[in-house]
Amino acid sequence: MISSELTRVRMHEKSRSALVDDTERSVFHFSPLVGWLNDPNGLSYFGGKHHMFYQYHPYSTYWGPMHWGHAVSNDLIKWDYLPCAMAPDEDYDRNGCFSGTALSLEDGSHVLMYTSCSDSKYDPTGKGRWLQTQSIALLTADGEYIKYSGNPVITENDLPSGGDPFEFRDPYLWRAKDGSYRVLVANGIAENISGVTGTASEQKGTKLLLYRSDNGLDWIFDKVLFEDNCRVGIMWECPNFFCLGDKYILMASPMDMIREEQDAHGSIRFPQGNNVCYITGSFDEEAEEFTPDAGDSGAFDYDPVDYGLDFYAPQVMKTGDGRQVMIGWMQNPKTADIASNGRRRSGIFGQMTVPRELSLEAGKLIQHPVRELEKYRKDKKTWKSMGLLPEWAQIPDISGRVLDIEMCFHTQPSCRGAGIRFAADDRYFTQLWYDPKRSVLSIDRSRSGQDRIIPAKRSIHVSERNGELKLRILLDRWSAEVFINGGEQVMSVTFYTDAKAERILFRSDGEAAMDITCCSIMK
Repeated sequence: MISSELTRVRMHEKSRSALVDDTERSVFHFSPLVGWLNDPNGLSYFGGKHHMFYQYHPYSTYWGPMHWGHAVSNDLIKWDYLPCAMAPDEDYDRNGCFSGTALSLEDGSHVLMYTSCSDSKYDPTGKGRWLQTQSIALLTADGEYIKYSGNPVITENDLPSGGDPFEFRDPYLWRAKDGSYRVLVANGIAENISGVTGTASEQKGTKLLLYRSDNGLDWIFDKVLFEDNCRVGIMWECPNFFCLGDKYILMASPMDMIREEQDAHGSIRFPQGNNVCYITGSFDEEAEEFTPDAGDSGAFDYDPVDYGLDFYAPQVMKTGDGRQVMIGWMQNPKTADIASNGRRRSGIFGQMTVPRELSLEAGKLIQHPVRELEKYRKDKKTWKSMGLLPEWAQIPDISGRVLDIEMCFHTQPSCRGAGIRFAADDRYFTQLWYDPKRSVLSIDRSRSGQDRIIPAKRSIHVSERNGELKLRILLDRWSAEVFINGGEQVMSVTFYTDAKAERILFRSDGEAAMDITCCSIMK
């Protein structure tokens, strides 16, 4: 039987979603039914459909007590909303049902594991944080996810020495080859903690803790799988651990990173704030040991997953046909409230990236929009070897805010740069600019109409290809995802320029031409 709180949420969804105009939604990027959306949760293939749950505050377009929204899809592009799956309606999760994952158990049931937040125990640091535990909800025969009577299933009593019970979250589930289950949970390192009511010093980094279970319900601590002592960020969130070919990928979202220094090309791999990184390596399943791959220096390195301005908390799932597909929250968590001020009237805020197929090439993560997007491409138009002008100019038949653009800049040795502007009118635009001399691609939304305190620019070093740069730009009303040189790098960005700003402009500084294919996207 569902709770009165969940019943109330579902009534709210029905009444408020009818007031959201479809023109306020992105066309092929997932957005919430109503209210606020952040992290993707519980991505899984179950019962012949892909499931996406998501962090959700249905009562406001601002962050609030977390619920789990729910949607299903046959093709990862067109999603059908289902009623809210979970609400914070128990003592152990009264302050929120936070991020987690989903898994099919041996008996065929679908289980959700999430971080349950309670204020019932005191935080000795005085920072006003909530006690974090891990809890479970199980799918019943009538299609409801009912919270397990034994919740929470992993508590502060299951932490190793030095673990911070107030920074303990985001379980990532999988099934081992022997049929038992594993979950990886991020945990802050805080020295001198003596129980929940003791004293604590400043956080010293993150441990990724591995737990095991024979039935998916009863869990015991196994070991520390990986540890980062503030080399990258203060606290890691939303860990993922999965296989690509013969390699394993550890992916996470470090918080409060220190800005890296510019490289010789003037680009920065990790800016100040919250980012997403990955590490490749090998995994000995019997010993349960992850060994990162050593780089040229003999030590392993962390690489960015997305080089744009708006990408966080991705989750990776295995599709029904065996692909590893990633979906991320298309927002910067540090600036989300400010960025969304101009969108409050729409009744919704937040969107996911297009699902991305993942692969590894020469040890580097490659990302492509899922192939299912192809069937939604309409009205294809192609131009070859089109010369670019020294002033910003339109090309007939290329305009709009919902487009899939594939293009290649061909620059001559004399060229100092080439670029594209989109979501443009007489006053506003968002811009990509390629500097072939330095092999640098820059994104700039400083003229998109957003608040000036929001980070607006980022420059990255791209592969040298004799003056050529290939881009695929997925433009969808309030955002763009830019796939660079066949998915070697990706830049995600949001903007809230008025929807009437539909021009797309091109320019070069010096001799350059481009090939371009443009399609509309229709669902």
